[in-house]
Amino acid sequence: MKTYVVAGLAALACSAGAWAQSSVTAFGFIEAQVGRQTQDAPGTKLFDMGGSRLGFKGDEDLGDGLKASFYLEHRLNPDDGTSGGGATFWKGGSWVGLSGPAMGSIKLGRWWSQAFLKSQFASDPFGMGTLGEGTYGTVGCGPAFRGGCLGAFWVNNSVSYENSFGGFSFGGQVSVEPVGSGDKKRPANVGVSYGAGPVYIGAGHEVSNDGDKDSRWSSFAATYDLEAVKLYLGYGTGQDAAKVKRKNVIAGFTIPLGVSQIIGSIDLQDQGGVRVEQLLSLGYKYHLSKRTNVFAVVANDNKAPAGTNKTGYALGMFHAF
Repeated sequence: MKTYVVAGLAALACSAGAWAQSSVTAFGFIEAQVGRQTQDAPGTKLFDMGGSRLGFKGDEDLGDGLKASFYLEHRLNPDDGTSGGGATFWKGGSWVGLSGPAMGSIKLGRWWSQAFLKSQFASDPFGMGTLGEGTYGTVGCGPAFRGGCLGAFWVNNSVSYENSFGGFSFGGQVSVEPVGSGDKKRPANVGVSYGAGPVYIGAGHEVSNDGDKDSRWSSFAATYDLEAVKLYLGYGTGQDAAKVKRKNVIAGFTIPLGVSQIIGSIDLQDQGGVRVEQLLSLGYKYHLSKRTNVFAVVANDNKAPAGTNKTGYALGMFHAF
């Protein structure tokens, strides 16, 4: 009897393998840097601004180009091993979805804001991974802007749609549940981009990320690669629930030098017509391999509040797996 059961299970396994091919990948990176941050309390510490992470993703080929996929990404603090997302274990994303060559992709769950992916992230030459742009002004938040973020990194309870054709890419996202209680709204956003040759242009618009009908954030990004230097420009504008205006402008560059690069940017933030950040940053990155680099960054913010660091620095290492 056991022989027949084993044979039957083996046949079923072979049949399932023939029906659809699937794959699962573990991925992530660890970043750690020592130094001090602008607009932070004085003192040297070990910190992580890139969001060290451990993730799992996979897809199943359903035939005719259709794929089922999943994505789970945990954030962690390499300095002490604690969770980087607080109570949110899968902080970087947790979704299941379908995709196809013509239909694009549909994701259900927690995922990056499409405005962030298409616009805000692209405008920062530091990649939001160091204190060079650690205040996240392109997303309308950070220690300089008071009162929370206007833009969103991720949106919970969301339905996301993405598609690309030629050099164009489009994404739309809406939360199926309002944020907060009472007369609250559903967060929603759109992002569009175009990239061809040395040129990249992106734009995004977000509403009600805090659940309020009056909060919104619009952003624009452009980069141009001259080979000897790559130029970056970003602009963001919006208002919070109290209709207080916020604005962000960032301009920067990267200069490739063989296996290393020089990075620089200036990041300006205004809130209610008052300059709250004027961050000038310069960095150097050296690639030890495709997956590992070491870096150094210095930054100065002459608008940092009294009692906080106006000047910051960091020496760090990044390793992807």
